[in-house]
This record gives sequence, structure tokens and C-alpha cells, in this order.
Amino acid sequence: MPHSGFTGASVAARLTALFDAGTESPLPSTSGLRLAHGSVAGRPVLAAATDPARDKGVLGIAECADLRRAVRRARENRQPLVLLIDSAGARLDDGLPIQGALRGLMTELLDAGLDGLPMISLLGRNVFGGASMLAFAAGQRCYAPGTLLAMSGPRVLESAGGGDRTTVLAAIDGRSRSRHGGAERLLDDTLPAYAAALREWVAALPASGQAPDGLDDERRRLAQRLGHGLNEAAPPPAALTGFDAVPGPLACRGRAFVGAADVLKLATLAESAAAPLELLLDCAGHSVRLGDEALILTQYLVHLARTLRRRVRNGQEVRLRIAGEISGGIYIAAAGAASSVDIAPGGSVRTLPQTSLDSILTRPDAASTNASADFAHYAEFGVADTVSALA
Repeated sequence: MPHSGFTGASVAARLTALFDAGTESPLPSTSGLRLAHGSVAGRPVLAAATDPARDKGVLGIAECADLRRAVRRARENRQPLVLLIDSAGARLDDGLPIQGALRGLMTELLDAGLDGLPMISLLGRNVFGGASMLAFAAGQRCYAPGTLLAMSGPRVLESAGGGDRTTVLAAIDGRSRSRHGGAERLLDDTLPAYAAALREWVAALPASGQAPDGLDDERRRLAQRLGHGLNEAAPPPAALTGFDAVPGPLACRGRAFVGAADVLKLATLAESAAAPLELLLDCAGHSVRLGDEALILTQYLVHLARTLRRRVRNGQEVRLRIAGEISGGIYIAAAGAASSVDIAPGGSVRTLPQTSLDSILTRPDAASTNASADFAHYAEFGVADTVSALA
């Protein structure tokens, strides 16, 4: 096996290096996603890979649909799912429909994880936005030193006052992420290192084929992480958003940008709230502060999603009402987990806040597709189930 860098290799070379020799077999794909099945350490697995050579590996509507089919196939065949992720995130110029596609994909992944489907994420050079949430739907992640993972890209974080580019990159690279321990593992940037890590993971899977539910342990680790942080230049932030659980729904108001402390507080309150849980959100989007990203904001958002979805799976409804403008990761986490989503009067959904889009998109026509669609299309796009704002 050649000793070339994993993050610099083509998606075809990555897949070939991971499977046992002669076992790789491609599967049909209707998008830029590469799907294959084969054996690793003698055990059948299914792999889904974004292709960074095709439009930076972005996740569009077609890619989300292919990923959902891959997750279902893995569950039906009781095969571990290997996610090779190297992606700039969601295809923002798909407009609002991409939010509905990501919501559906998140639901699929949450249910698979709660059913015990073993999943591992092997990360390439860039893992941003929705792609980072996909990575944290898996039970383990493997990074190269130069892997960059965050809800927001470096340009957005710099624009938000996170410091110069060197400071930003040091806070979100593979070395920084792996220092948190747990399921974050740092590897040498070689094909053999990634292949060996995958074989070790497969060999260590329980005989039952069911991954354990580590949600409660994860909440304790995330709370401990908030207590001290690991980056002196970006100290752990305190919760900025107020949540009120009594009386009435668990509500977030003020159109704030929610950070790690806010999200963990919401997850903790949701865990103990009476059923059915009415969740009223009026949040502009996820935080773009480097202090939150240094803590791995993505992990907190996916933890919230898993907490809410576990309630749903246990027969306790979670009814999400969007009461203001919402966007980004907080929408994907809450809407992907909820039993139902309603757009209340005054509510709307965007792909990202306009300030973030201004730092990312250079085409005016692309930026305009972020605008909230006519309410009549929300259900059609899968963004919401009902729109009481039309009543």
C-alpha cells in the first residue's frame, strides 16, 4: 500500500485503501457521492464518501438523498457504516430546500445511531457546516493533523473577531479536536494509518453489532469541557440565551446566536421536561464565536439532536414551533430530531444568517436564494410539517 497522504488522495484511492483487497464493489449513486460495499478485517461494511474534487464535496439535495439510502441499506443489512467526509458543507445555492434535505438526513442518522448502527467518520481536509454534523452522527471520528472541522469556516470565524487566520486554524484543526479525547482520534495523514484505524474499529465492535448509547456519558463530558476549555486565546463562553421551561413550552427567545453553553443547557432542560415537550425557538442561528468552535460546537448541537430524538423514540413527542427567524445548525439539530415542526406567525427559516453568507458567497444571485421561501412551500421542501402562520 503506497504511503501517500489520506487528505491528498483521491476518493477512489481512499476507498481502495480501506477495503480488504479485492472486496470493494461500487454501489449506484445519483449524486457526487461515492458509495461502495466490501469487507474490512473480514467483516462486510458499507462506505459513503464525499468527493472533494467535485465542487469541494458539497452536500446538495441529491447527496442527502443518496446518504439517506445508504443509511437505510446499512441498517437493513446490519452492516457498519463508514463515512468518508471531506466537504465544504451544504450547497448553499440550493436555497431553502437544502434545509429540508439536511433535516431528513439528520433524522435518518439519529434513528440509525439510536438503533445501535455502528458508524465511524474518517475525515479528510475540510469538514464544515452540515458535513461536520454528519461526522458527529457517528460514534467515532478520525482526524489528520491538518483536518479542519467546524460549524463555520475560517473566513466566517475571522470576520466574527476570532483572530487572525493562524489562530483560527489552530483552534479547529485535527490536533485541537483530538485533544478533547473520547471519540476524537488523531492519525498520521497516510492511507495506511486510516486503514489500520478502521480495521481496529471494526475488530472492536461488539458481537451483537449494536453500538452502545453513550448519550448520558457524553453530556457529562461536554459539561466538564465547558468548565475549563482547552484554548487560552478563546476561553469557554457562558450561556447567553435564556430558556424558560415553566410555565408552558421550553422557549428560547431573543433571536440570539446560540453557543455551546446555550445548546447544552437546552439539552439538559429537554431531558427532564414533562412530555409532550413543546419547544419554541426564536434563535437567529448557531454561534460564530471562536470560543464556541474551540469546544467543538458541532458536538453540542448533535448532542442536543440526539437528546431530543431519544425522547421521540421513547414515545415522548417533541413539538418544535419556530417563532422567529432561524437558520444553520440549531435548525438542523432541532428540526431533524422533532416529532413535528410548525412555523408559527413571525417564524421563518433560512440556510444561514445573512452576515455569514456575506462572508461565504460572492455571487449576489446565490445569496438571494437564502431568502425565506413562500410559506406555502415549506412543507413541500420538508422544512416544516405545518405552517400555522398561514392560518
